[in-house]
Amino acid sequence: MFKENFSLKRYNTFGIDAAAQYFSTFKTVEQLEQCLEMETQKTKNRKRKTLILGGGSNILLSGNVEGFVLKNEIKGIEIVSEDDDDVY
Repeated sequence: MFKENFSLKRYNTFGIDAAAQYFSTFKTVEQLEQCLEMETQKTKNRKRKTLILGGGSNILLSGNVEGFVLKNEIKGIEIVSEDDDDVY
């Protein structure tokens, strides 16, 4: 499920060719949970570094990314609840 030394060039709008130590995508919350569980297994009890990547337009990569990069590919918006002032 995780790709190693994966190029992030097409995942950032600056087109910087940085590499992720580990990379995966998720399209559902369940897939995200699976990715996080796999991270835990890979790192055992060591501290892990995780970057959740969206569209890549608000990030400037200055070099390779140590740890895990998870690309969010969940589409749409789900309204969980709302009241007179807020929507969640």
